[in-house]
Amino acid sequence: MRSMRGLEQIPWLYDATMALMEPFGLGLWRRRLLATVRGRVLEVGCGTGRNLPSYRGRPVGIDLHLDLLLRARRRAPEALLVMASVEALPFRDRSFDTVVSSLVFCSVPQPRRGLAEIARVLAPGGTLRMLEHVRLRSRLGGRLQDLIQPLWTRLTGGCHPNRDTEATVRAAGFVVDPKSRRARGTMRLFSARPPAARAQGS
Repeated sequence: MRSMRGLEQIPWLYDATMALMEPFGLGLWRRRLLATVRGRVLEVGCGTGRNLPSYRGRPVGIDLHLDLLLRARRRAPEALLVMASVEALPFRDRSFDTVVSSLVFCSVPQPRRGLAEIARVLAPGGTLRMLEHVRLRSRLGGRLQDLIQPLWTRLTGGCHPNRDTEATVRAAGFVVDPKSRRARGTMRLFSARPPAARAQGS
């Protein structure tokens, strides 16, 4: 029996939700995320391609869902789109200067594996640009997120509102640039260098 798709897998509904959220702060977060993107760009979990027209050159976008990629193709016909998972990127080592993740890692089944793959495909000096929502700091807030998580994950098709993705990125060895970091409520925006860059002292 086929499982019911969540909000994240229904292109028109996802786009409508994002459009409603843009004027209330998401648009500003998105512009900040993309402001310093450079070089060869890979966007993981590109969805319907809302970010793709903002990149220079020919960006690469991956997503697991064909319906979303078809919508992304209409939005950004110049982009190279691939059906793939961040946990198994079909690209050579050191292929990209920037990897962008926008509200994605809340839904990745194995985030540490996905981050290892991102580190692998980043070129020397490359950066991960991330915009994610995270677990609330307060005990009550975090507990409420824990309580709603099972139903929320099912309705959205994978989102875990109680994940602390920034902490996971740091635990995976990435070095977050404090000058790039923005935090407000559950939202986090930052650039991070992969573990190999730290080991080389760059």
